[in-house]
Amino acid sequence: MNQRLSEQNYYEVLEVSTSAQHHEIVVAYQRAKEAYSSDSPALYTMFSKEEAAELRKLIEEAFLVLGNQSKRKEYDMLLVNRDKRPLEVNLPDLGPIASNNVAAERRAPASSTPAFTSNSTPSSVPEGFAKTRLSVYEVKPELEQEISTQTVIDGPFIRKVRQYKNINLEQLSKETRISRSYMAAVEADDYEALPAAVFVRGFVAQMARILGLNETTATQSYMSRFKKES
Repeated sequence: MNQRLSEQNYYEVLEVSTSAQHHEIVVAYQRAKEAYSSDSPALYTMFSKEEAAELRKLIEEAFLVLGNQSKRKEYDMLLVNRDKRPLEVNLPDLGPIASNNVAAERRAPASSTPAFTSNSTPSSVPEGFAKTRLSVYEVKPELEQEISTQTVIDGPFIRKVRQYKNINLEQLSKETRISRSYMAAVEADDYEALPAAVFVRGFVAQMARILGLNETTATQSYMSRFKKES
């Protein structure tokens, strides 16, 4: 079985927060079953049939534990005692890439355009500005042209678009339910800090969708580099 896959805790397998409610876990389980069903041809481009079967088994195991209140409490204690990884990782929003070491990144200067949450984004924006689901930002034609024509989508480019569109990691994490540590690793091309390919593809797809990038181009480009380097 893929080593990275076997190292994922059950929350990561179902892509839910450690504070997720029971109904959220049920929805995540149903979504994972559908996404990684044996009828999905895309699954076998990333895993062998044996690994895909192990993934589906792991999804079932995750739900059996997290879907049961008493078993979940025991599992949470086990995670804490193992102390392999904090249940929640708090990272600052990251500035321009200096290296592939996430911990070495510097904080970017604050944007002059105010950030908006998904609940406060106005329905209309001033001329020369545009909006996403999470923010309002000043339109810069040269960057818009670059975004529309870019075919090589790597972590630094994803970060560049995110910061241009005035979205911080905290907003993106709440919207996608992806941990900030994983999104920071995606943006830093820190492949060793990322989980199995099947999860990374989902992370990139969700980030691209919110940032207004072509989802297919983003996932294919990023995963091509991921598979070569990891």
